[in-house]
Amino acid sequence: MAQAQLGVDIGNRAVHLVVWDGKQMKKSITEPLPEGLVREGRVVSAAAMTEFFKGARKHHRLPAGRVSLVLHTHECFCRRFDVPAMTHSQLKVNLSYEFRDFITQEKEKYTYDYAVLGRIEAEEGTKLDLIAAAVAKETVGEYDDILRRAGFRLRVAVPEEIAYINLFRRFPGEGIPGSVCVLDLGHAAVSIHMFQDGLHQSDRTLDYGCAALDQAIAEQFNVAPYVACTYRESNFEGCQDIPACREVYSHIALEVLKAVNYYNYSNAERPVEQIVCWGGGAQIAPLVETLRETLPAPVESWEKLLPGLKQEPSSLLALGAALQKG
Repeated sequence: MAQAQLGVDIGNRAVHLVVWDGKQMKKSITEPLPEGLVREGRVVSAAAMTEFFKGARKHHRLPAGRVSLVLHTHECFCRRFDVPAMTHSQLKVNLSYEFRDFITQEKEKYTYDYAVLGRIEAEEGTKLDLIAAAVAKETVGEYDDILRRAGFRLRVAVPEEIAYINLFRRFPGEGIPGSVCVLDLGHAAVSIHMFQDGLHQSDRTLDYGCAALDQAIAEQFNVAPYVACTYRESNFEGCQDIPACREVYSHIALEVLKAVNYYNYSNAERPVEQIVCWGGGAQIAPLVETLRETLPAPVESWEKLLPGLKQEPSSLLALGAALQKG
């Protein structure tokens, strides 16, 4: 019997946990974080986060041991590119050079890994189609220490782009259409991921998410932002429709439109066919409505891309991480 795998996705306001037994999801949990424990995607106190995981483990009777952790775009670099066919040893040596335009510190301070997506036959010889990632050893070390002290073992750290690919491959439904834009409408940021045939192409991050809505609501109702967040989630007194929130929706939609138009210009033969909303912001009806009015392709919920998957949407990336084989 396969050992249970715990998928963990640490957000700004909650930690999402999924228990996967190798065949099916046994548990899906969203546990709210103490206010301020994570700020702009960074854990403020390792000791407090360890205590949080200890409490979650006891309360939800989580299995000790193997954890697959989601790494978000601000924590690691993930790229797709092709290289001349070479051995594993040669790839390990050369990977760091593929990230030289992104990494400002010494390359030895990073861990690199890759997956071969396929082989390309070209006039100049065979090439390998790769997706590769680079993450600071310090970042992985901090998470490893937090989880180990809470009774878990960090088995694998999974870039969110790979978590999406794992979901597409495990729950393909009727097949992933040609070009898909996935919008992760998060609290601190909006992540824009482009996929072709279920494989990652490119991404972009807008440092502007649902927290901007919370600030607008806080000013309107004269409350603290963390209280405004609860107002937004329950649409207290119709706060999602106030003019200041409508301005935020328009700003997000226009920035996403720029990203989609740029992608379509660069990939004219395979433009975006479908835009899928992900994350907490996907539950905000006026935001989704504004996206539908602004964007050039149909805007759908995640169920359209992964039909039949019974899952709380905010925990989808945790599931994608739990599916990763290490």
